[in-house]
Amino acid sequence: WFRWRNVKVAAAGTNEIAFNPVKSGHFYLITRFAVENETSVSTDVRVLVRGHGWDHPLVEQDSPAATTLYYENDPAHLSEGEELVAKWTGASANDRLVFYIEGWWKKEMKNGVA
Repeated sequence: WFRWRNVKVAAAGTNEIAFNPVKSGHFYLITRFAVENETSVSTDVRVLVRGHGWDHPLVEQDSPAATTLYYENDPAHLSEGEELVAKWTGASANDRLVFYIEGWWKKEMKNGVA
């Protein structure tokens, strides 16, 4: 089980927060994730899975209000090498951006052995 938080002080424009890619031989089941701009309104925020040369969007919130937590409870699976990314557009310089995730990690089975 894990519960992680990542915080970034924004530059003006587009900003990303990414958690480390899934380790070799593991997978993650993300049970909940949340994003927040604690300072001001942004144009939008997207949460996506990055890996294998392209981004796979999970959710998007247009015009997210400042100091409002936006969360998703639908599970997301991450395989080896993939990472979960929050991407804000239209952030202001010095905004405090926060990305929370929680879930499970497990070693992948190889020939019936974990």
